[in-house]
Amino acid sequence: LASSGDDSQLASSGDCSQLASSGDCSKLASSGNDSKLASSGNCSQLASSGNYSKLASSGDRSQLASSGDRSKLASSGDCSQLASSGDCSQLASSGNDCVIAGIGYKNIAKGKIGSWIVLSEYETEPPFNIKMVKVAQIDGKEIKADTFYKLENGDFVEMKS
Repeated sequence: LASSGDDSQLASSGDCSQLASSGDCSKLASSGNDSKLASSGNCSQLASSGNYSKLASSGDRSQLASSGDRSKLASSGDCSQLASSGDCSQLASSGNDCVIAGIGYKNIAKGKIGSWIVLSEYETEPPFNIKMVKVAQIDGKEIKADTFYKLENGDFVEMKS
């Protein structure tokens, strides 16, 4: 599915779908695994519930959300919001003043100075309950810009390459 017009709405329920839009205020949604959603317009909304999905947006004030495991969310627009509740997901933002929230088990997140990251930590034994949720602003000192972090023992821990 592809759209170049403003205010577009695209939806897919099949696996391995590809949705793309270049118009502002577009809405893209997919429930299938391995889907790819991309938008270049401002204020776009991308959502995926399938595992291994990839969501990308370059427009300002965009919203990306995923509930599937091992998803990757990326945004380069300012004031964007990225959120994932799926396990083992990666969230990355290169825009200014963004909010990056990885609430799933073993999620990692990174962003620019001035943006906020939210991560959760889970118990390591079943039933894998949430132990803690923590939020911090990326300041370039305590939390470095453009560096993936995980939450471990209640602290933001830099991921080694």
